[in-house]
Amino acid sequence: MTKVKAEVAVDAVFDAMRLSMQRGERIELRGFGVFQVKPRKRGIGRNPRTGKEVRIPPGRTIRFKPGKDLQNIGG
Repeated sequence: MTKVKAEVAVDAVFDAMRLSMQRGERIELRGFGVFQVKPRKRGIGRNPRTGKEVRIPPGRTIRFKPGKDLQNIGG
């Protein structure tokens, strides 16, 4: 497989993953881990330059939980 073909294949996989997560779907890669969209609560942050409090709106974030095979790499 050429570098260009490999790049196209990887981009296609990432695009499919992105679309699935936009729909809120869970992606499980056996032996590797699980990608899941989770809701994020609103909160209060702080501007590092001014120290002023900033409200952070609720939203969604992506969480990754490694699979058992990936967790056991370290020994």
